Amino acid sequence: MLVMSSPSDRQPKSSPLLKWKRQNKPPQAAPGAQAFPRAAQAALSAVRSGETPAPHGSLYRHGVTLAELQPGECGTVRRFISTRQGRLRLLEMGLTPGIHVKVVRVAAFGGPLDILVRGYQLSLRREEAAAVWLDDEE
Repeated sequence: MLVMSSPSDRQPKSSPLLKWKRQNKPPQAAPGAQAFPRAAQAALSAVRSGETPAPHGSLYRHGVTLAELQPGECGTVRRFISTRQGRLRLLEMGLTPGIHVKVVRVAAFGGPLDILVRGYQLSLRREEAAAVWLDDEE
């Protein structure tokens, strides 16, 4: 004859680790603690989405090449001083005459520079950047 035991008879014994975990629950976050990260992220997103560089500011340069700009400076692409293959490569990356560009950062020792163009960041070699002539809009 088969005797069935009740479910309460089959419960495993609690281990000391489980008892400790139940007693030492992590503290609950304050109600306002969840709102701060969301508000901070919303503020960052608003800044990123509104990134339309001003065409003529104090850091606007003209009559120079893109390689001569420092971080934060900007200008308008006028023409390319390069071979046909080099011009085509720059055009395919979105650097077209009349487009506004801003230098984000410059690597040390003649390394590449990052520019903001058409809402995205682009890295260019110094040689490529030297082939982009910046000037005023006509």
